[in-house]
Amino acid sequence: MWRSVRFSCEPGFEDVLAAYIFESGFSGLEEHRDGARTIYTAYYRSCHESPDSLDILKQRTAELPVGSGERRYDILSVVDVPDEDWETSWREGLGPIEIGSRIVVRPSWTSYSNRDNRIEIIIDPKMAFGTGDHPTTRLCLEIIEQRAPDGLTVLDCGCGSGVLSIAAAMLGARSVRGFDNDPFSVENACENIRLNGVYDRVAIMEADLATVDVEAAHCVLANMISGVLLANLPRFHGFLKPGGTVVFSGLLAEEERLFTDALDSAGFRALETRRSGEWIAIVAWEKSLAFDRFV
Repeated sequence: MWRSVRFSCEPGFEDVLAAYIFESGFSGLEEHRDGARTIYTAYYRSCHESPDSLDILKQRTAELPVGSGERRYDILSVVDVPDEDWETSWREGLGPIEIGSRIVVRPSWTSYSNRDNRIEIIIDPKMAFGTGDHPTTRLCLEIIEQRAPDGLTVLDCGCGSGVLSIAAAMLGARSVRGFDNDPFSVENACENIRLNGVYDRVAIMEADLATVDVEAAHCVLANMISGVLLANLPRFHGFLKPGGTVVFSGLLAEEERLFTDALDSAGFRALETRRSGEWIAIVAWEKSLAFDRFV
């Protein structure tokens, strides 16, 4: 059984709330305007074996400051939705998304006239965040395209639907390892990896950023909310091979100074900052190293 949750969001807080919604395990986000506020409708699977996504969202946003005289968001309704109704609604809202000059992301049930000979990444999202439509995912895909990881190893932290792992493999990575702490995301990522025929180079496992034990890689991708990244920055030293780089995304532009200062304190140096609206992605490497294979 799925649940549909309607949120009313304060102006200027839309992208932040959307990121928190997806990070908490929701999927199928829809939006429309109601005066000055945005109304989001998001879905999640209600399962006794897994933490409740709405409870997770409430916990993660409990410490957020209120806006100008009103709450950052309100929950308007929570409704149970049969599986078949959710599937129909979700599919109707998805189509091909062109990213950069070489990539297009599309669900398997849509067609695409590939006149530019783009790399087609097929993503059928379920509980996972990552169709390419959100700026944080798009920024990561643009960076992967520009810094093509041909022959290198890649680690995808918080892999979601697996779109970044698949893109890295299709752009030449020798091997890709990914992890996510959400079992539904891991299941979805594995399905998408098989769908794109890169299962011989991409492996996904269920793990948490704070405790995961993985082999170091030349390129690390970390598209996660800033609070999780800031709390775990020292861990990324162990994820990187000498001369490797890490792509931090999921960051608001207003957090840039805070995050770059934290990077400096943790022993990293920002090499590039890429922007999309209110969001940024930062490419960084270890300050102690004198060369970078991924530049």
